Amino acid sequence: MPNVKDPSAMPHCNEWTRAPAIPPGNRWLWRAAGLGGALLLTSAAPTAAPPPTTAPLPHLPPLAAPAFDERFEQFDHGTDQARPARPHRWRTVYGHGGGLAISNREMSASSFASDAAFTGVNGGVAGAVPLGLDPFVFRRGELTILGQPTPERLRPRVWGKPYYGGAITTRFSFAQKFGYFEIEARLPAGKGMWPAFWLLPVKGTWPDAGEIDVFEGLGNPHEIHCTAIAGKQRTTRRIALAFDASRDFHRYGVLWTPRTITWFVDREAVASTATPAPLTQESAYLIANLAVGGSWPGQPDASTPFPGRYAIRRITVWPLE
Repeated sequence: MPNVKDPSAMPHCNEWTRAPAIPPGNRWLWRAAGLGGALLLTSAAPTAAPPPTTAPLPHLPPLAAPAFDERFEQFDHGTDQARPARPHRWRTVYGHGGGLAISNREMSASSFASDAAFTGVNGGVAGAVPLGLDPFVFRRGELTILGQPTPERLRPRVWGKPYYGGAITTRFSFAQKFGYFEIEARLPAGKGMWPAFWLLPVKGTWPDAGEIDVFEGLGNPHEIHCTAIAGKQRTTRRIALAFDASRDFHRYGVLWTPRTITWFVDREAVASTATPAPLTQESAYLIANLAVGGSWPGQPDASTPFPGRYAIRRITVWPLE
């Protein structure tokens, strides 16, 4: 995913440039969906992805001192729209376009990323006071992102989105090219829940510059999807889990090297693919978010427990030795 996910406004040289226009709420038309290991692209036919290798999956090499290690002893976050002199560690907006643009916060056709400071939009003008839709629950050692319905009375202030969740990114505070990237998390279960941890290059336009999805969950606690995107080439692997991801914390990681991208669950390799050329060019920053609903996970139904809870204990990045 999560990817930048709105192809109409993608990052370029620390600014945002326009890609081909796509109607609001349809950003997922560019998204490749993993169905039984196959690819489904609803905009244009993708370039064939490399076939799965029959060679043994790479092992995780010895890890040196981490370059980034968030254990949530505190939650340093803000909504910086431009790079400040001293950025917050976590940014709670995507930053696509202006602060009032839907692309700044849209996560799916059905949901947006909120935070405690979000005042909503009324007639193209920011509201006067926060709406009170804070998706973050912080306690020392753990950050939980909630996904839940938007109160009916507030929907006109949030582009009509029926659900809200949250996002944290290191857009202005940290990026790295190659290495091992890992999150320790407990995932929400329930139809329509869409948690993700993913990497996005600091320069270039999406999808040409690429994206690496360490994992995406689609409400089924017994599987995840792992994806690499570079232009029209998309590789998606559906990974069956030997546990219920909503019951306990597990580690989801990706080893990104100039030659291969290998995904790990609890530090056991589960899938690998050749690194596409665009994903050898730039450093990438981190994004963790919980969206609700959309064309891929489907809409919540009566069985969906609210709020959805995406609990994160640690996010760590190690450089390649």
